[in-house]
Amino acid sequence: MSESFISLLEKPNLDLPTLALAVKAQDLPDHYRWAIANSFALEYTPDPACFELLANHLDPAIKAGVPIRFHGRYFGHEIGHPDSRISDSAMRVHLATLETMHRKSEPVVTFHLGLCHREPFDPDKGVKNLALLVDAARTRNITICLENLRRGPASHPENIAAWAEASGASITLDIGHARSCKRVQSGELLVTDFIDSFAERLCEVHIYGHESDRHYPINNMASFEPIVDRLLETSCRWWTIELEDPIEALSTRELIQNYLRTRCRPESGPIWQQPCLNEWTANFAERPQVPLGF
Repeated sequence: MSESFISLLEKPNLDLPTLALAVKAQDLPDHYRWAIANSFALEYTPDPACFELLANHLDPAIKAGVPIRFHGRYFGHEIGHPDSRISDSAMRVHLATLETMHRKSEPVVTFHLGLCHREPFDPDKGVKNLALLVDAARTRNITICLENLRRGPASHPENIAAWAEASGASITLDIGHARSCKRVQSGELLVTDFIDSFAERLCEVHIYGHESDRHYPINNMASFEPIVDRLLETSCRWWTIELEDPIEALSTRELIQNYLRTRCRPESGPIWQQPCLNEWTANFAERPQVPLGF
């Protein structure tokens, strides 16, 4: 029995995570309906060319009480680009994201530095502009998170931790990026090293198996058990499943939830009855899975 497991046993009322599904503006409406019907919270990526879609896509879910966070995954809009024309345009897109999401559900958004590793990137400029975004977000009571990437400078946990501290941002840990990056693949680092580096600022997790040509699901929990145990020792309680295939998303969630059940003492009751879970993730085990509508 691991020390992490023992420490969790000592916390029978441990807060357990909300499990969200990543959705984007380009998805068909049936995708949102399916995700909500299957008790997922949502993490929504807007279309930077059409922010007005956000209200149409999300207002019904917001009115229904579905928790929603936001993800600014904007290729071609690099706030750390050395060319000021590009970085200034990117800043306008990121600021428009803050304005569009203001007062809509959970006030948390994940942004990136060095998103396209093949494009020019000035980390000093990126951190300076990220700090400006963090300041603008604070006036709207919005939290900005910075995400680690699979390649490039943002694949190094030391950089993400330093950039977040310098800018005042919180952090989103993308487990698939961490597991698939060169330093973890070579054995130099473990994913738990990322968690240790990020723990004080960790606000969100993106969870799936690994990334290569796409995101792949978790097929078994063996290699994820120490990761989940360490995450549960942090205060981070929003985990987004970043998978587009509905069957893969459901199977990954089931593996995570089944493992989380083993981390509860019997007297604390089944996980789905504990008050710390939101109503959308809390009751999934007792609901029939809705047939795929897309």
